[in-house]
Amino acid sequence: MIVEQLGVDRFLRDYWQKRPVLLRQALPGFVDPISPEELAGLACECEVESRLVFTKPRSWQLKTGPFRVNDFTSLPKRNWTLLVQAVDQWVPAVRELMRSVPFLPSWRIDDIMISYATPNGGVGPHFDYYDVFLVQGLGKRLWKTGQRCTAQDALRTDSGLKLLQRFDTAHEYELAPGDVLYVPPGVAHWGVSVDDSMCYSIGFRAPSASETVLGHADELATGLPADLRYLDPKRRLPLRSGEITAADLAQAKQLLHRVLHDDAALARWFGRHMTEPRHPEQLQPAGLRPTARTRLRLHPASRLAWRNLPRHLQVFVDGETDLLPTSLALLASLQALSRGEAVTAKTLTGNAATKSWCTSLLRRGSLIADSHD
Repeated sequence: MIVEQLGVDRFLRDYWQKRPVLLRQALPGFVDPISPEELAGLACECEVESRLVFTKPRSWQLKTGPFRVNDFTSLPKRNWTLLVQAVDQWVPAVRELMRSVPFLPSWRIDDIMISYATPNGGVGPHFDYYDVFLVQGLGKRLWKTGQRCTAQDALRTDSGLKLLQRFDTAHEYELAPGDVLYVPPGVAHWGVSVDDSMCYSIGFRAPSASETVLGHADELATGLPADLRYLDPKRRLPLRSGEITAADLAQAKQLLHRVLHDDAALARWFGRHMTEPRHPEQLQPAGLRPTARTRLRLHPASRLAWRNLPRHLQVFVDGETDLLPTSLALLASLQALSRGEAVTAKTLTGNAATKSWCTSLLRRGSLIADSHD
């Protein structure tokens, strides 16, 4: 666990979304689960999101993938970085890194991006709207953390990257293999590779207010009856023609409150939204006919979350939701699946409802046979 030396309680109390912290040798003996050559190979695949960033004096240049093998053989020995997004969905050994943050909900984790950088390579001064753990693998990388930023901070976008025009260094750290730097949302940071190095960025999902309002409102609007409208039964004689009064606005607010004050609808939208797969095209049914002893696990591209209701478990998988009868076996299975572990098909088919749910997930490709069987 990444914060074992610091302690989960202290990390969540003093650092989580508050200030950066260097976790020296948080993963002692860390061995890269992927080689630079394998990472470059992934960047040549059409389905994989990848970028090359070239560092120049006072500027940066961006190229987007997919790349060709020749693109890498002609590169200089320094001043560039390769970034590959969501490597956890393609390489099981990389996905294991997600187990290093068990103190956070699995549905909060977005993906693991890997960057390979040559000496002096980096992506420039920037900030993210989400938390990130920067796990150092091969080589060394110098990281600077700076000021708190907002959407109003001036950016340089001429390279295609969103880089800060101003960076005020607060702290500076040199990371070696096994070191981890935690950076909260909105904190400026800037990494420069000392030698050939690999960095694993564990990023988190953090829907914006606009995403939440628009997404939830769209879903609500599709189910609202046509006769649910603005009403003003206590209308008084207007004092001035054409005036919208405070009472009128209060009526409109009451209508909105009536529609939005539905916790069940919000939970349904939130669970579905937070489990939407990043690469749904990867979910392909395998035609599996499991026996009771078949061990199943979530597809690497799948996402799962659940809510504990009075008599049911509300389960979200890949943007879909189901209500299933509560049972200790199902509860334990959901927790295991969310941790990336395998469970037997028997525990997911204890009754007609869970059997139908399990069959549906197999048909959608969300569940697959455990490769360790």
